[in-house]
Formats: sequence, C-alpha cells, structure tokens
Amino acid sequence: MKSYSTEDLEINTCPNYASEVQTARGSTDCCQGDLIDGKCNGSTFCTKSPAYEGVPTCMEAWRTYFTKKGTDLCPSTMRNYFEDVTDPTKEKGCSVSGISLDGKQPTDGTMKKCKVYSSESDNRSKIDSCYTEKRRAKIQCPVVNSQSPEAIVYEDRQSKKLLFRCDYPFELGMPSFCFEKSSVYEYLDSVFPGWRSSTLISGVDDVVCDNYIRTREKARAEANRLQAEQRAREAAEAARRTAEEARRRAEEDAKRRADEASRLQQQLDEANRRLQRCR
Repeated sequence: MKSYSTEDLEINTCPNYASEVQTARGSTDCCQGDLIDGKCNGSTFCTKSPAYEGVPTCMEAWRTYFTKKGTDLCPSTMRNYFEDVTDPTKEKGCSVSGISLDGKQPTDGTMKKCKVYSSESDNRSKIDSCYTEKRRAKIQCPVVNSQSPEAIVYEDRQSKKLLFRCDYPFELGMPSFCFEKSSVYEYLDSVFPGWRSSTLISGVDDVVCDNYIRTREKARAEANRLQAEQRAREAAEAARRTAEEARRRAEEDAKRRADEASRLQQQLDEANRRLQRCR
C-alpha cells in the first residue's frame, strides 16, 4: 500500500474565511479581505486557476498548509494532520493513518488519533489533545535495566490536571514509577499553592523522573541496609539458639554424669553394708 503524503491531497477550494472572486485576468481567486468593486482588497490565499505571479494554486497552498500543520501540531507518534477546511466546526487533529484526499479525516478511523481543539486551554488540558500526546511523546523515561518505558498520561479527576508518569516493573524495595517534573509541579501548584515553600518539596523531588535514578539508588542503599540489619539479627538469633542448645546439652550431660555418680555411690554404699555384715 502506498504511504501517505500531503502531496496526495486534492483540495481545490477557498478557505471558509476567504471569498471567491473572478479577476480581470480571468482567474478564480480566494481573497482574504473585503471585495471592493469586485476586486480583492486584501491578500490572495490561492487561485483555483493556474498559478501566477507568486500566487499558488489552491491545491499547492493546501498541501503547504497541511504540511506545516503536521509539523507544528502533530506528535511524532501521529504525523498526519486532518481538517475539513470548508467547515471550522468539524474535528481537526492528527492520525497514525493516512488522510483522505479532501483532507477531512483519516482513511482508517480505527487507528490512533488525537484532536486539535480551538482553544489553547483545551489543548493543554484535554487528555486526547494532540498537544498532550506531543508532550507525552517527548518524555524520555529514565533507563533502568537497559530499558526505558513509554510515558503514560492520566487525568486527576478532582483537579482536572494531567500527570505524565513512567512505570517500571515491580522490584522489592525499589520505587516503581516517577512523574515528569513539570506536570507534577503544575498539579501541586493547582491543588496546594504553598507547597514550594513547605517541607513537601523534598518528598516531591524524590518522585520526579529527573531524580528517579538517584531515588532508586537511595532506595537500594536503604534496602541493602535493612537487609544487612535483618541478616545481623538472624545471625544473632542463630548464635543465641546455638549457645542455648550448647547450654542445654551441657546441663543434660552434667545431669547424666551426676546421676551416674549417684548410682555408683549407691552401689558402693550397698557393697560396704554387705561387707560389714560379713565380719
């Protein structure tokens, strides 16, 4: 199957914000501005006729437009920009899939895509926005055991803030996740404005990805210390049990010897009594 390119687009229409005008030269142009006496009092976006004097054809202009939008707005995971240029209310965004020839939608709606919202606040706060996906895709999780997981994003339901996190396989005593620094700082600025001047900041720095390797080594050292203490306690307990067993055996042996000495003394006493009766 042929790979998608913006050069495949076939859009020969004026933008919804431009007026179509017939020029004296016989071309059909798209005017960005007012029409005065049938002439364009503004700039010409493109021409639906052959290109002339620096004015590109509409197909060329739209191909350039879609290429730039893809570069500026689309994350590395979804390179292909789509938009219905005739209707600003329709969904815009980026997709893994190629785009239909009219640019309006992905050719495969089942493939992963993201949205470009009309407001900056929505772009920054919506979990399905291309801005969010672009930000997520740029995060480089720390490398642990020669592996670096993909960052994940989730929304805190109460604050409506987005948090970006790197998750690692469970290892006893080791932290299993870290947060991308700017997102956790933004979250705390929202829910606890005074946190930067509190003692909380040291604990926060322990869970940000910038410090994950240091935190992990710190946790490993603490785990090793606790394990060493446990081994020392186990060794001391083993030594105590050994000494207790040795004492028990010594006592049993002493009792056995005492019992044997008592038995022999009784036999000797009995022999002496018999000897005395024979005299």
